[in-house]
Amino acid sequence: MTNTSTGNKPFAYRGFMLDSARHFIPVADIQHIIEGAALCGMNRMHWHLTDDQGWRVEIRKYPALTEKGARRGPSLFGAENEEENNCGYYTQEDIRSVVAFAKERGIEIVPEIEVPGHASAMLAAYPQFGCRRTVYGAAGESIQENPYDYQVVTIAGIFPNLICAGRDEAVRFLKDILDEVTELFPGPEIHIGGDEAIKQHWRRCPDCQRRMREKGLADESQLQRWLVLEIGEYLSKKGKRVIVWNESLEGGLLPDHFIVQHWLGNDAETAAFLAAGGQVISSETENYYISRPYSAIDVYRIWQAETVPAYAQAHPENLLGIECPMWGERVTNARRAAYLLFPRVPAVALKAQRNAPAAWEDFQSAVRAVETRVEALGLAGAPERLWHMPQEEAEAEAARLTALRRRPEFSDTWRICDGLARQEKLEKLLQAIDMPRAFALRVMDCAWSEIPEYCGSAEVDRTHGADEMARQLLEALDNRENGAWKGLPEDIWLATMRCFTRFVVEHERSTGEYAFDRGFWTTRQVGARLFRIGELEYELKTQEDEKLPRVISLHIPSDARLEAGLLNESVAQARRFLKDYFPDWADLPMRCGTWLLSSALQPLLDESSRILHFQRAFDIVSEERESNGVLQWVFGLTPEQQKDFDPAKLSEDTTLQRRMKACLMAGGKIGTATGFLAREFT
Repeated sequence: MTNTSTGNKPFAYRGFMLDSARHFIPVADIQHIIEGAALCGMNRMHWHLTDDQGWRVEIRKYPALTEKGARRGPSLFGAENEEENNCGYYTQEDIRSVVAFAKERGIEIVPEIEVPGHASAMLAAYPQFGCRRTVYGAAGESIQENPYDYQVVTIAGIFPNLICAGRDEAVRFLKDILDEVTELFPGPEIHIGGDEAIKQHWRRCPDCQRRMREKGLADESQLQRWLVLEIGEYLSKKGKRVIVWNESLEGGLLPDHFIVQHWLGNDAETAAFLAAGGQVISSETENYYISRPYSAIDVYRIWQAETVPAYAQAHPENLLGIECPMWGERVTNARRAAYLLFPRVPAVALKAQRNAPAAWEDFQSAVRAVETRVEALGLAGAPERLWHMPQEEAEAEAARLTALRRRPEFSDTWRICDGLARQEKLEKLLQAIDMPRAFALRVMDCAWSEIPEYCGSAEVDRTHGADEMARQLLEALDNRENGAWKGLPEDIWLATMRCFTRFVVEHERSTGEYAFDRGFWTTRQVGARLFRIGELEYELKTQEDEKLPRVISLHIPSDARLEAGLLNESVAQARRFLKDYFPDWADLPMRCGTWLLSSALQPLLDESSRILHFQRAFDIVSEERESNGVLQWVFGLTPEQQKDFDPAKLSEDTTLQRRMKACLMAGGKIGTATGFLAREFT
């Protein structure tokens, strides 16, 4: 079966990508590949010229880009350390010759200069255009001027080395580069990247943060959008259409004179861009990333792929075309490139021309006819036995390659790459739960210090509980990915994790400084045993009680609103959640122990008090008058402040505080009570 459309007009954009940044490809070899692609019916070559591992295009205003950025030592991308084609760059004369050669064969060259990420080679040459760093150390806040040691990277991965978006001189630097690039490439499009820009440097950069405040930007994704717009509008005035990877939509939609290249995730954002009139290039990693082995993407997989992917079904007229990228980490020479490109480029070209045969056997024959002509040029592709690999053989090959990449020689690579990925998830989580920036930076730096290659040499402040919060949140993220939190609703996950923010803010209100001292409590949230659902928290609690071995323990967060409708909705939502995800807990009783249920409150409160209405929903089973919980929850005293406290010094900012204070000064006690939820709140 095939999903290939027939009888439609060919896509305007029919492309493939060469990555010369990871490994330099000589001009003659590129021209040879262009000849083969032209035979297939391709009309675009996306040329990936810059990345963390190399800068390959001569920029005369900034010669160090190639003097330093085009040179790399022995590298570990494949199964062994290698040095082939790690160094080299294209002169401007080389570029012009390739552009002219391609043009004669009906192919436009689309250059890619990565912005803002994948910039290690650029910053190794011109580190002054990287970020400064704000540090919260034991001595307070300080700013490091040159915090990072930028190097041309010798491993694969995603790295935090971004050009600074906060300084005008860095933006001018980019525009200067693009001035020369646009002169070299007269075609209609230019690609400015935008993928995999992890924002760890930006979050710490005083200049990037200032830019965000000045422009009213909510987060670093919006800062990336601002930079993309700044560069994109500059290029638009030069008559260029600007292509970006689809992550560039994370900060909001872009104007429809941009083109989005969709490769992974964020389908809804791409669909919204299409609906707004924007054009998209389809490059889904599972179908068209032809740097992947044939065990992952063979010709049969390309035949099976939807010509119009799901995100474009509502607006197929705005799908500009298809491109198959070949990333170069493991493509050390032209022979390897030809093996990966062909016959998959002919297969993708058939899809993009939209006149491909519907049956697999006919599609295979059509690919074979083109591939025969390509091989006559001396471009040896993969043997036909790999065009449609049996599932068992493909799985065995995939397992073999995975084992190769996980060999001990790669342990340092995975330590760095996995560590940076976890760090980015931690930092995004801290933002999502609205952790105050000053404390979030301390937490971020406690975790980041485990990756010294990219975190710099700043002194990390491990006081105030930041290190414990970093440890717990990383554990929570691991649980979210592969543990107890996996598959649970996102809104409940984030609402539950906001307890960390609540505790830090409460500590600041009591003491005047941010700190985290509730690690003894938050292990419940980390382990997915306590959930914030609406106004209340629900803990799945086991106990040594023969009559009631399990119970749902209700907790009332300090920011809970005791409104009957909200409380009833919280309980109903919790029951639905438990029924869906913890069915053996769904009908268990709910028990609450809190100062809010104490009978000692009744003479202190008016009949209309929400606290009294809250109490009436419970059947009380016990009271404990010696507890001083009200000192924390009503007066905001920390455990340390509660020692030898003087009732006369308690606050009187609210009616409840004034009445409780009078009770305590008269020798009374509030205590706590325990009850079972027995009826709806009224």
